Amino acid sequence: MSMSTQSRREYLNSMKKRYLETKSKDEKTKIINEVIELLGYHRKYVITALNNHPVYLKPKRNRNRPLKYLEAMPVIESVWEALDYPCAERLHPVLFETAKQLAKHNELGLNPTISEQLQLISRATLARRLAKWRSPKRTLPQAKPDFKIRRQVPIGIYNWDEQRPGALEVDLVEHNGGSALGHFACTLSVVDIVTGYSRRRAVLGKGQKGVFTEIENILKSWPFAVWGFHSDSGGEFINDHLYRFCKKTGLDFTRSRPYRKNDNAHVEQKNRQFVREIVGYERYDSPEEVSWLNEVYALLDPYVNLFLPMRKIVFKERQGAKIKKRYDIAKTPFKRLIDKEVVTDETKTSLLTQYQSLNPLAIHRQIEMLLARGPVAISAESAQNEESSLVLV
Repeated sequence: MSMSTQSRREYLNSMKKRYLETKSKDEKTKIINEVIELLGYHRKYVITALNNHPVYLKPKRNRNRPLKYLEAMPVIESVWEALDYPCAERLHPVLFETAKQLAKHNELGLNPTISEQLQLISRATLARRLAKWRSPKRTLPQAKPDFKIRRQVPIGIYNWDEQRPGALEVDLVEHNGGSALGHFACTLSVVDIVTGYSRRRAVLGKGQKGVFTEIENILKSWPFAVWGFHSDSGGEFINDHLYRFCKKTGLDFTRSRPYRKNDNAHVEQKNRQFVREIVGYERYDSPEEVSWLNEVYALLDPYVNLFLPMRKIVFKERQGAKIKKRYDIAKTPFKRLIDKEVVTDETKTSLLTQYQSLNPLAIHRQIEMLLARGPVAISAESAQNEESSLVLV
């Protein structure tokens, strides 16, 4: 049986009287059982409630008194707005002084009655009146990606068994040392998912123009034709510069789904192996440190592409909750390029010449020396030789 709260209180009060008046233990038990059965309360709660003295409900009084300070309400609202909608605790001490200030500038009118009410109103009364008003919600402008461009760049993902070289994945690795405040260096990482050929380049900041310039420079020196360009949805990639460039050069420009790193799995794997495990997680935020990173990458890129073998998945099958994978024989990106026959004879000759002229152990030692030295100031001669013969054509 459903009972209103008022009825429950009245019933419980009447049972309290009976319970406190009776002396028999059996009679008290019967009263407790009756209350439990009717109200559904817990036995311990019923015993506690019945042992307390009855609460006599007072009849609700209708307040017939008229509200006070009605004349001052429009003035209070104007002051409240002028002070950016503060709470009563902040508004009350300065209410009258601010009203006089606004009256000086003809924003509102004051008369003796309103002035008296402004000085007499209490903080509690002011709080009750303010609670009935709603301050407008302010929407602050925020830096957002160009949604027009974002709508024009479709969400996509390469097939895991893609066979056409030229499908690039690109990402930006931040070197902020755990704090996103201020300017810091980023590594632009580009990889072809079919051959594993990859390039890296450091840039100071995540500005669209700076990142685009490095992308353009990397693609100009890419040794074979590119047909696809896939990035995440960051503003450094989803912008007019890159969109117009891809449209002009005929690249299929796609982006990852939000919060899905596996949509960019190949470049993410390269980021860990050839960026994080090489230069670490330190903060680099000066031009000298950016130059040092690029000096490392000038040695690392040919070392990775010409000499470091990699394996690719050739078979993948889901078996319940697990995925069974089979990999091919390890080959270098350089060997995969030759096998795919995607480079011109001139580029092939240049790569072979570079491969035969380089000593992988010497390059490895040079990289170790650079990493041990750390990002110190680089001489003008070293900066000029940054794009030396070690960089792939």
